[in-house]
Amino acid sequence: MPETANVSQIRGRLVISILALTIGLGANGCGASALKSTLPGPPTADQLAQLWIQPDRNRDLFHGVGGSRLAPDPAGKYAVIEIKRGGFSRGYTVIGPDDREWSAKFPPEAGTEIVASRVLWGIGYHQPPIYLLGDWAASKATSPNPQLPARFREKKPDLHGLDAGAPWSYYQNPFVGTPQMNGLLVLQAMLGNSDLKDAQNVVYKLDRTFENAQRWYVARDLGQTFGRTGVIDAPRGDIEVFEETPFIRGVAEGRVRLEYRGRHKALFGNIRPADVRWVCERLDKLTDQQWRDAFRAGGIDSKASDRFIRRMKQKIAEGLALKDQ
Repeated sequence: MPETANVSQIRGRLVISILALTIGLGANGCGASALKSTLPGPPTADQLAQLWIQPDRNRDLFHGVGGSRLAPDPAGKYAVIEIKRGGFSRGYTVIGPDDREWSAKFPPEAGTEIVASRVLWGIGYHQPPIYLLGDWAASKATSPNPQLPARFREKKPDLHGLDAGAPWSYYQNPFVGTPQMNGLLVLQAMLGNSDLKDAQNVVYKLDRTFENAQRWYVARDLGQTFGRTGVIDAPRGDIEVFEETPFIRGVAEGRVRLEYRGRHKALFGNIRPADVRWVCERLDKLTDQQWRDAFRAGGIDSKASDRFIRRMKQKIAEGLALKDQ
């Protein structure tokens, strides 16, 4: 009997998952990369600004860094020029009005990526402009119109020459060991994101200084969030799983044991209570409106949003209560 498309896709995903597991196990073995700063000493304030800055109060977490000006046109005409073949969520590269080129990612990661990106940007981590386009049409698409809601990220947005460059690694970068880098790792664990491979991180360059830097170290492609961490097909955007998953497992010899089931456990071996408090103090400053706007930007309905926000606030309170040992 001929193999159906669904069976073929399932078998293909299984092969990819087994390969990823094999690679991941190797990466966690004796050959794993060591955590090492690429600087001879601590980063200066200017260097640190390439990763994180003190954000303005009440950042707009609905529109994000690009504001409404850079959002895609929901009534525009889009044409598919490339079909995404890899990754968990399918997607397209499309050309839209004014020849703007976009990466469009479909559920289940479209909404969670936007929410997570807004949260990171809300507390000072650089992020590229991304938006949810809920009801849109495309020519040369593999599915009939209207298309599913999608995360739209422009290739070269009109934002001070913002341009994506090479990847960077959590293992070796200018910020290893700083509260800002450790805080970012803690936040990834809080969000349930174990997709921490180098390819998910991008160094952006700008024509001029914006958000205190001309070079941005960005953690992007944050779709594997709001579920729990894992090695193969970890749940994402799952409120039941997110509510049930612990955050802090304990503290031993001054190091925090976080709930983390992904491949890159070595990254979390030197997290201190102060690092957890650092990021939780900043998350705690987000207003209720900012939290609601972040989830609304990702197209998450209000009932689910309330539950996600409640659980995030529980984790924040847990982190704030940690004591040094």
